[in-house]
Amino acid sequence: MASPGDLHGVTAAGSPNKQTLKTSTSSSSSSSGSGSGSGSSSSSCSGSRDITTSCKLQKTTRLSMQELQEITDNFCKERAIGEGAYGKVYRGALGDGKEIAVKLLHNRLDIDDGQFRREFDNLMRLEHQNIVQLVGYCYETQHKPIICTEETIFAEEITKALCFEYMQKGSLQKHLSEESDGLDWQTRYKIIKGTCEGLQYLHEGFKKPIYHLDLKPDNILLDENMFPKLADFGLSRLFREHKTMVAESVSGTIGYMPPEYIHENAISNKFDIFSLGVAMTKVIAGPSGHTRSAEMSHQEFLDQVQTNWRRRLRSTCSSHKQLKAHCHQVNICTEIALSCMEYDRHKRPDIIDIIHRLNDTEATIDRALSWSVSSQSWTQGDMVKLQTFTSKAILCGKTCNEFPVLVRITAAPWCHTEEMPRAGVDIVVVVDINMGRVSPWKLKTIKQALMTVIDKLGPNDRFSIVWFKGSVPHTVKLTFTSNKGKEIAKVMINELDGSHGNNTIAALREGVEILRGRGAEEAYNRVGCILFISNGDGMVALKTEISSEFPVHTIGVQKHHDPEVMKYIADKTRGTYSFLDEDDSCIHEAFKLFTTGITSVAARFIQITLAAHEGITISSIESGGYKNLVGPEKQTGVIDIDNMYAGEQKNFIVYLRVGEGNRKLLTIGGQYRSFDASKQLADKDVFILRPLSERSPDKLGIHHEVAAERMRIWLMKGFSIMVEMQHPMCGEGPRELWNSIRHPSEGHCATKETMVNLSNDVTEIERNIRDYLNNHERWYTKVPYLMSWLSCHKWQRATTKGSCYDSGAFTLAQLSASEQHVGEDGEDNDDQSKLCTYKLGANALPY
Repeated sequence: MASPGDLHGVTAAGSPNKQTLKTSTSSSSSSSGSGSGSGSSSSSCSGSRDITTSCKLQKTTRLSMQELQEITDNFCKERAIGEGAYGKVYRGALGDGKEIAVKLLHNRLDIDDGQFRREFDNLMRLEHQNIVQLVGYCYETQHKPIICTEETIFAEEITKALCFEYMQKGSLQKHLSEESDGLDWQTRYKIIKGTCEGLQYLHEGFKKPIYHLDLKPDNILLDENMFPKLADFGLSRLFREHKTMVAESVSGTIGYMPPEYIHENAISNKFDIFSLGVAMTKVIAGPSGHTRSAEMSHQEFLDQVQTNWRRRLRSTCSSHKQLKAHCHQVNICTEIALSCMEYDRHKRPDIIDIIHRLNDTEATIDRALSWSVSSQSWTQGDMVKLQTFTSKAILCGKTCNEFPVLVRITAAPWCHTEEMPRAGVDIVVVVDINMGRVSPWKLKTIKQALMTVIDKLGPNDRFSIVWFKGSVPHTVKLTFTSNKGKEIAKVMINELDGSHGNNTIAALREGVEILRGRGAEEAYNRVGCILFISNGDGMVALKTEISSEFPVHTIGVQKHHDPEVMKYIADKTRGTYSFLDEDDSCIHEAFKLFTTGITSVAARFIQITLAAHEGITISSIESGGYKNLVGPEKQTGVIDIDNMYAGEQKNFIVYLRVGEGNRKLLTIGGQYRSFDASKQLADKDVFILRPLSERSPDKLGIHHEVAAERMRIWLMKGFSIMVEMQHPMCGEGPRELWNSIRHPSEGHCATKETMVNLSNDVTEIERNIRDYLNNHERWYTKVPYLMSWLSCHKWQRATTKGSCYDSGAFTLAQLSASEQHVGEDGEDNDDQSKLCTYKLGANALPY
């Protein structure tokens, strides 16, 4: 067979008559198919393929020998891109300019149909982003006349070829290098993670797992974005679930075969794990990585790799936190690689274990990146990243009615938000201020802050303003904020005057009508919102239906505003509630926070899709204020998010009912709209281990990220109930609530930062309630600070809570962090990181 390390290919679509190929876009499910040829196993009682395989077969194009000759220029030397023991690989050019890889098998007696049919059958089962896709094939028999002992006979000649998507960067083997040069760490990690996810799909994505049996850098191919895909399934086999068998004829590659196969011909899923470990050492430390790891102790190898990578990462990480997080990831990857190569296969980790550990390192890096605006870890073109966290295992014979899965979605950060590609923003500022409750200088400060908003807007943004003189509305139509437009807007802001502050409903209706006046195309392609500034009581709003067509971000001015009304308006419209106290700097911070967010929308119309696997149902979804829906059969679910600011992160908990023995739980995917196009979120499968005993209690415990999010949700729900029931929060009420939440075992599993930050939140809520009660004649649960805190946590979006220190919870990195240079000692050169820690305040790290 041709050396698969040199296979290349690209997905194409069309008919063979037009020299264009089709490839399946349906997602894979548990596969069952008939085996044929030596080494294949039956995988269903009837021996037939499942529906998914049949659909893919229908979409995989059959090509004739003549067509192959046409697209490869008759298999000319210039198009040869690889050769091995079984044949050659050629680059084929289709009629539309797209390229594929044509793997043409030699026509020799020692190459029977078994090899071809085995690889074809295996490829027909596979549909995953980290598996090279089969897009066509040729199996053609011709009879050619030959003279034999003076007689003419017709000899049978069989042409066998497989056509694959073209992988522009070739094999991983070509890109291996030492730590000091070559691929950067982010690219190497992407290759490691993608390889592991492809292997997880083979091992866990089917009722009967598939073992690759020849995993090595030659068989890991890279596309134009250095995204890895596994290739060459000629040796792979289907096995009964996680059984060890004795092989009769399988061969492999020296150096990647585990000792139990060399000595006993034993094959299990740990064969691939051993090969993965060898490949990982070479990705991490270059071609000599495996040799170096064998020539020194594990600790010596870990220390050497860490030293080499720390030296290189120091020049690219902008803060000590980033450097520490990336070095931790290097160390974990190296530890995983070494554990994969354990002599005793029972000591090697499962692929699910490996994925869990890698996910944990990504969470650590995400927290470090939240302090900076670095976007180095993002693939170019990606606006949204999807992650999942869950407990590693459920005992094999057990069921679970409320098994939590944390779904995390993160929007890409930018170094300079004013330079990022983004949709235009239409902001309608609605001002309804009672001048009897605010001093003229306070109104002047608000005007100055609004001027700052104008200055932050770009030439493609538009600004409108609505205010009242008495009960008479004054409006300015949406105006582009070019230099001239900004001058006009500032003149109108200067003319702002107060009213009696009772125009809440009328003011909001005016703002909605302005945004409704846009055309359908404008409304779809631009971000529209209302900024409502008021100090009135507006109680009538609680009894009035408010349009939820556009988000209304409310800002209450000083102590006279009604926090219940302002939060109600924000909640109804998917906006946030902030409030201003007597501190002038607080006013500027509030408007800066709003503007930074709304002018950095990285993704819109985000929908996360959930699909439960056989034996699994979705019990419920915790999504805060965001809309979610579980299908009537509880097999599917969706979470909808209007938009995400650059650098924002949002967590959701999905509760599953898990039956006995289920390992594959859920497939999570989705879609979103970036600045100029609709994009898909790559599907992620959620797997767990099903151990027979409790020998590894750490695998059975709740994941610390899941525990942290559940703590936050429970505290938010507790305060929401207290507010709704008009519970008197004086005395020890908030502290008693917190103590009742943090004492269960999950409180011990959650990260220390989470518990400390939530405890600080409770302390601040207590203080604000006491201060509020001291200035009012009766107790009152709807304290502005608490209401803004609830708004912040409901939408997982920063709000301004007066001048309190923790107003930066969920704050965007580009607002709070400045770039820091990491010195030779690995520490930050100034104290800005410490300042940011204080500024970000409660909940910034865990969320």
